[in-house]
Amino acid sequence: MIQIQRREQFERAAEHLRKEPQSIRRHEPGLYLVTNKVKGTEYPVRIERRDDLTFITCGCEAGTPHKRPHVPQVCKHAAAVVIFLRAVRGMRRRAASH
Repeated sequence: MIQIQRREQFERAAEHLRKEPQSIRRHEPGLYLVTNKVKGTEYPVRIERRDDLTFITCGCEAGTPHKRPHVPQVCKHAAAVVIFLRAVRGMRRRAASH
């Protein structure tokens, strides 16, 4: 689980999205399924709010390391969901202001 704190956390992961676009579907509240359009792989990405803090978890190896004793990292799947949710929020704000 990764606490979302700064935009910089997503810069490197977002760069990967240019090479490997992702498809995002909401599976249930707070849970999104992200499919890599190039490779066809799919991973669950969960966003949670706890005590006014936002956390994100991805089922891929970078987001939930199993093979090595690593710390979870912001992956391209998590970045895709965050970018998507920010875009939706922006569209809703613009629609409400008109």
